[in-house]
Amino acid sequence: MHVINDFFLLIWSERLNQQAVFDEKHKRELDQILSTTFDIFCDSAAILLIISPHNFANMARLEEPKTVLKTLFQHTTFSKETIQYAQSQLLGYLIDLGNVQIYHAILKRLELLKKEGIISYDALRSLGSILSLIEEKKIEVTALHVKRATPQENYYKTALYRLFVAIENLKGAVELPRLQERLHLIPERLENQRFSIGITGVMNAGKSTMLNALLGQEVLGTSVVPETANLTLIKYAKEPYAVVNFWNAKEWSKIEEGAKSLKSLEAFVKESRAHFGETFNALVTPKGESASIPVESLALYTSAKHSDKKCNLVKSVELYTDLKFVQDGVQIVDTPGLDDPVIQREEITLEYLSECDLMIHLMNAAQAATQKDIDFIIDALLYRNVAQLLIVITRIDAIAEKELQEVIAYTKRSIEARLKEQNKGAKLDEVIAKIVFIPIAGKLALMHKLGQAKEALALGYDIERTGLPLVEAYLEDVLFGSNSQKANLIISSNRKEIESIIIESMASFEQERHYLTISHEEIEQAYAKHQEEKTVMAHFLEQIKTSVAQSKEEMEHYFGTLQKFANNQLDKLSYVVKRRISDDVSYEFSKNKKAPKEERIGSMIETAMKDGLVDLVRDYRYEFQKKMQSSLEYMDAKYGEFKSDTSAHHFDARAFCEEHLGSLLIFKNSTIVITGANDAIKKYGKNDLNMLSTALDAILATEFLHVKEMLEEKLHKINEELLSSFVSLCEAPARLIEERFSAEEALLEKAMRQMKDATLNREARSLEIEEKVRVMGIVLNDLSATKESK
Repeated sequence: MHVINDFFLLIWSERLNQQAVFDEKHKRELDQILSTTFDIFCDSAAILLIISPHNFANMARLEEPKTVLKTLFQHTTFSKETIQYAQSQLLGYLIDLGNVQIYHAILKRLELLKKEGIISYDALRSLGSILSLIEEKKIEVTALHVKRATPQENYYKTALYRLFVAIENLKGAVELPRLQERLHLIPERLENQRFSIGITGVMNAGKSTMLNALLGQEVLGTSVVPETANLTLIKYAKEPYAVVNFWNAKEWSKIEEGAKSLKSLEAFVKESRAHFGETFNALVTPKGESASIPVESLALYTSAKHSDKKCNLVKSVELYTDLKFVQDGVQIVDTPGLDDPVIQREEITLEYLSECDLMIHLMNAAQAATQKDIDFIIDALLYRNVAQLLIVITRIDAIAEKELQEVIAYTKRSIEARLKEQNKGAKLDEVIAKIVFIPIAGKLALMHKLGQAKEALALGYDIERTGLPLVEAYLEDVLFGSNSQKANLIISSNRKEIESIIIESMASFEQERHYLTISHEEIEQAYAKHQEEKTVMAHFLEQIKTSVAQSKEEMEHYFGTLQKFANNQLDKLSYVVKRRISDDVSYEFSKNKKAPKEERIGSMIETAMKDGLVDLVRDYRYEFQKKMQSSLEYMDAKYGEFKSDTSAHHFDARAFCEEHLGSLLIFKNSTIVITGANDAIKKYGKNDLNMLSTALDAILATEFLHVKEMLEEKLHKINEELLSSFVSLCEAPARLIEERFSAEEALLEKAMRQMKDATLNREARSLEIEEKVRVMGIVLNDLSATKESK
């Protein structure tokens, strides 16, 4: 304030009538003029400051001072009051700015005016002394707050929290809009991650009781949500509700076709058709109907007692609940019993189970290790890529400890015997190593969860003895522990994305700091060179675009070749199955004078089909990977033609195939073909092998036609995803090159603007960058701790 008072005492020989108050509105306007037209601002400031009582009348007759007054402060009246107001506002602005560069620029103009005889030496000296009182503003950079992550209840949540904290810390440090956008997408991606638990077992294995105990509330197998033969998906939602999905027309037609061969389905189909009559097609439609309903109404759709037969037409149920167990992205796939007569539901169930991160199989201690149980266990571990299977033995409160150990031993013996029947005895150790047994008393555990602990304790079962804590600990470790493959994949991929954003941001800041230290001419030279490189880059990207289009077209054509390959493999498999049946029938009749046992034929067909389909998928992956390797090597070579660090890239065909085809499995229930084969053997096996051969041809032709249709449908969907991912993969380096060129161009244009912006304090900006880089360094170190904590 004393600078302004001194000015008016020296120049006007008077004090201001009232204390000068700086108007913030003028600051914004003056900032705009100064940053865009530095010379005009300094010229105008010099002219305004020289106006005094000695030259006021002369100045009033000139247009230039009036233009200055209007330019800087939008005043059109040239009076003592407006001039003094404008001078006080200008000085207030210069004091607030504290920029010595501007002070020197105005002083140079005052010296020029003195040289031209427009102002006197005394006036120059007075104005110079006033301007010299303006202090250079101290550079103050606000330190950014860095939040530190704290340990959470498990490895996954701790790592997840570290990522969220890292993102929060980076919000004030990352400046580039495209990097801010990438950073913004990560939390949503993390929150949408899901962990699926598949629950299997025969009817009355105790699935609902155990699930209710895990959920901490009676949800399944109650009057509200009755235990049904439907596939039930349990998911999280703030407001509970349910979705009922009905069979579509194509799925139902397969059920009806199966009913022609399976008596167990025949009555079910007839009953459904007769009961619904003309209304049947309103529920079973080509597209497939779904109904969103209150949870309380679920029994009207799924209960055999209360649904008016609608349960027959329901394919699956989605149950949304707000219970804590499913809050952290956990989803439960509660399957119908393994003894479900509707084989189409079994195939759909197996599709869902193939996508589960963890599988739990329940066996009633009093009825453990049935043939269905053992077949499922072997099937899951040998054919369905299940890395580990938790077998929960339920209702252990009904048997003695010695009997429990016998149940486990019997289960292992049964697995060994079944493997030997299938000529896979050598895989026993591999299968057993993947199994974990946990015995529980589900009903007593549920009592503890429902506040009825006294009753359970009276029976001698505290919560630990029920076995439920062991199940909970197992789930916690497998899903969210440091060895969880999925948890590590989620954390690793998102951590790498954050690290990539940081590294790119730091490189951008480093480049900007460099531009702050060089001359305007050097920046213009760098910009011109960049434009030349950009032209070369644009031509290269057009070539890449053409190459990607060609590779895409070749890949589309190759999918047709692969489909033919798959069909040929299926034809070979059909021949193998037929030959094995025929040879066995011929051997049994010639040696033992009787037909082979139906169980043996069933096991033979089942094993041959599963082994054959597994081999088909393996060969399909191999053939696709060979083509992918060739295509990606071609793209590698194309990118290698562009001599730039930004184009350095290496495509990994094996990793790509593992990501997109690793979970490819084909599920086909063999009940119909087994029934048909055994019927044909009874009819023709003894007397007419030619007719048996013809009958088997017809049965297998129908079966493999369905397999081919199923495979074609599955591969069509997968191929679309593969093609899209392939194109995206091939274009990724090109996008990166383009983004980096654009970022470099934006930095150069920003540097040129900064050169013209006198309001910019280069040292302050450099210190601001330094602070943001400091924060990024801390975040990088914290992210490294996420790797080390594994």
